[in-house]
Amino acid sequence: MASGVPGKTAPTTSTPIAAGRTRPRQAGRLLMTSFLTLAGILGLGYLSLSVVIATQLVYSAPKALTRTPAALSLTYADVTFPSRGDHIPLRGWFIPGVLPGGRLTDDRVVITLHGNGGNRERVLNFSADLARHGFAILSFDMRGMGESPAAPLTLGYFEQRDVLGAVDFLRSGTLPFAQLGRPRIIGGWGVSMGAATMLLAAAQEPAIRAVVSDCAYADIVPILEREIPKRSNLPEAFTPGGLVATNFLFGVDYYQIRPEAVVARIAPRPLYFIHGTADAYIPPAHMATLATAARAAPGAQVQAWLVPGAGHAKSYDVATAEYISRMVSFFSSALGPDASAA
Repeated sequence: MASGVPGKTAPTTSTPIAAGRTRPRQAGRLLMTSFLTLAGILGLGYLSLSVVIATQLVYSAPKALTRTPAALSLTYADVTFPSRGDHIPLRGWFIPGVLPGGRLTDDRVVITLHGNGGNRERVLNFSADLARHGFAILSFDMRGMGESPAAPLTLGYFEQRDVLGAVDFLRSGTLPFAQLGRPRIIGGWGVSMGAATMLLAAAQEPAIRAVVSDCAYADIVPILEREIPKRSNLPEAFTPGGLVATNFLFGVDYYQIRPEAVVARIAPRPLYFIHGTADAYIPPAHMATLATAARAAPGAQVQAWLVPGAGHAKSYDVATAEYISRMVSFFSSALGPDASAA
């Protein structure tokens, strides 16, 4: 329609309307872009912190050894043997048992296992006490600890292969005291993570004829859910991400580290559970759970001892004489008398 002014047309209102519609669209796109960017940043941050948690879980500086059995006037030999399956060379000591009169024997061997982040020196005093009562000892550094090669620390998931490698070594490896012959029978003792690892290994290896578990955990995940936030200073929401990242990066499924689920398979071999009443790190309820699960098996032979006043991994220190007396009695009954003289 003409505007009434020669040479000019009437103004249109279409341009302002289009501009008005464009502004909300642009604002919406900006909001969505901002949201996705923020989500990406948060997701990347969560992933990065999960990787940090995973790395902290599986790596720590190994602790050096400062003593050997010679410091306790015991004969011993340095040994190296491979873990079963992945062939990690593990380093340890083989200590012959000492019989009355000083004669050496390896008829009955007890494998002794230290805890997480430790080394075989941590259990040297106990190993020496058993050796002086006629039991040979194979004590070694599990993977990633002590003098054994660097490897992820997995709270028993892969370390059980180390125990199985120790059994293979005793049954078919080249032993340092050939004159003593091949061991007749094998027992196992472990403390803390070493105890849980021994239970996991014994559940699949019948050659371990008797087991002592000192302050093992029944299930590792509840402990990790408690400890990871404390040690990482991160909210609890990051813990599942850390556990998933450990599985993805290192192949460790912590949800499978549940000795309570397999301990019944050890029956009818004798089992002895020990726990301190003052253990705040792995509460005594874990021993009750393990003992209940073990006793459910047909033919189960299960003993349990709550040590008054003992903190985590301190039962031997708190009640040394009684501890040794109980262990000597248990292994003597379970493994039989020394038969090397015959």
